[in-house]
Amino acid sequence: MSPAEAERERLLARASENAVQDAEPARQEPEEVRRHLRLVDREARRRTNRRHVVVSAALAGIAMVFLALVTLHVLIAENQFHLDQLQQQASAQQERYEKLRLEVAELEAPARIVSAAEGPLGLRQPGSVTYLAATPTTATPTSGVAGAGTDAGPAAPQGDADWPLIKPYLSGTP
Repeated sequence: MSPAEAERERLLARASENAVQDAEPARQEPEEVRRHLRLVDREARRRTNRRHVVVSAALAGIAMVFLALVTLHVLIAENQFHLDQLQQQASAQQERYEKLRLEVAELEAPARIVSAAEGPLGLRQPGSVTYLAATPTTATPTSGVAGAGTDAGPAAPQGDADWPLIKPYLSGTP
């Protein structure tokens, strides 16, 4: 036998050994598959399902809490933005108020009133001022007043003492 033929026989023997070894595990696979595929009792399945439900509910709850926190943060940011705008408006209105107060003070100044009266209106300052003193006089009826020649009526009320007399006349008017 030549060395090539010996090599060939040795390879054939090895191939047949591998074929025998390959055939034996094929017989074992169905048993392993059968052992792997077993019936699960209902109680174990329920426990597993309950765990899945509890874990899913917990994750959903955590997600809801995070979503609520994000929503709350967004609302706080929006309200802060609105508050900043209101503060800017308030400061602008305060500045406007101060300008208007200054304008009113300038318009009420006596020097401006005098210049406006003398300029466009043509008014002048009097040379001298005469003050008249009031003298008490009695009221006499005039010919142009209704009820002329009769008594002028009751005297003018003096403070709160005449309130009961006046009240009936004022009850219908504002």
